[in-house]
Amino acid sequence: MTSNRILLAAGGTGGHVIPALAVCNGLKERGFDCKFLTDIRGQAVLEKIAPEQKVSTISASSPVSGAFLKRLFSLFKLSFGVIQSVFYIARFRPFCIVGFGGYPSAPPLIAANICQLPSLLHEQNARVGRANLFLANRVKTMLLSWKNSNPLPKKTDVKLTGLPVRDVFFELADYPEKSHFNTDKPCHILIIGGSLGAEIFANLIPNAISKLPEEVQKSLTITQQVHSEQQSELEAAYSAMSVRHVCSSFFTKMPDEMAKADIIISRAGAASVAEIAAAGRAAIFIPFPASLDDHQTVNAKNLTDENAAILVTQKEAESDPTLLTKELLSLITNPKKCKQMAAKARKLAHRDALRKIIETITSCQNSATRSAK
Repeated sequence: MTSNRILLAAGGTGGHVIPALAVCNGLKERGFDCKFLTDIRGQAVLEKIAPEQKVSTISASSPVSGAFLKRLFSLFKLSFGVIQSVFYIARFRPFCIVGFGGYPSAPPLIAANICQLPSLLHEQNARVGRANLFLANRVKTMLLSWKNSNPLPKKTDVKLTGLPVRDVFFELADYPEKSHFNTDKPCHILIIGGSLGAEIFANLIPNAISKLPEEVQKSLTITQQVHSEQQSELEAAYSAMSVRHVCSSFFTKMPDEMAKADIIISRAGAASVAEIAAAGRAAIFIPFPASLDDHQTVNAKNLTDENAAILVTQKEAESDPTLLTKELLSLITNPKKCKQMAAKARKLAHRDALRKIIETITSCQNSATRSAK
């Protein structure tokens, strides 16, 4: 065991990798030596956003979906991943292993048990994932992003830390007082969804905007994230309504876009909800209906149940085309409501999430140091 080395294990999607990277960067600033264990998907994500980060890939797959032979092969891959993880532990000699969910985090945490190393587990979503629920009884502490997270393990210590969000979101100015929106003082609506935008939003949102009164349409400025193959059609739809708009498949400076926004329409991935809360902006969440165990709806409810955002399901929006229009109109015609929601959202954000997570990791280091003496 080496006193300043930590292994971080994360699933292969941005939802797992990005919070893990935030913790990794915070640890490195404090002098820790960190290494990632993930699958080839996670490696691809890290190569894009943090090519300098040390990472090793392990074998992992979901054993709960597909035909019997596929599940059996997944169990074999996970077992091989445990062997790989034991090897990396023996080679890197960390004092602690921290998992961030997804099946690639399972082998390292199981290996931590085998090697009798302390381990922690961070859950990003308010609906605790299946892999994390399985692993929770094998770790020292489970770290939660949301107050109302469920289901929770019965025998494992749990600690509410929040989800790490870049400081730049918290540093945005509070939402300003506005009396009204018009062509000279437009209402800025930011529409985001996933890393490249939600495909359904390219139809759903302009349809809702088209049903707004013409004078309201003229007071809008739309900034929308969209799949590149849908961009020209979306721009044509807004141009036909004389709505000012900017459409792009990717925004490099999302905090800047949120700073300009009066209203945000978004999916409800854990990172999106946490960033919107940190930025302090009024939001309408349309959760991705196929999210596992409907975890996006549960994420959104952490704000919507406190009247800090509005929840519209995709099914509702598709079955009643006027519903989203009505919700938008309730905000566009009432800037005071936007300000109230923005303030409530920011109060629900966990500004010290990174500090709490690192303090918990440090406590593992202190325990390991005492045990070694």
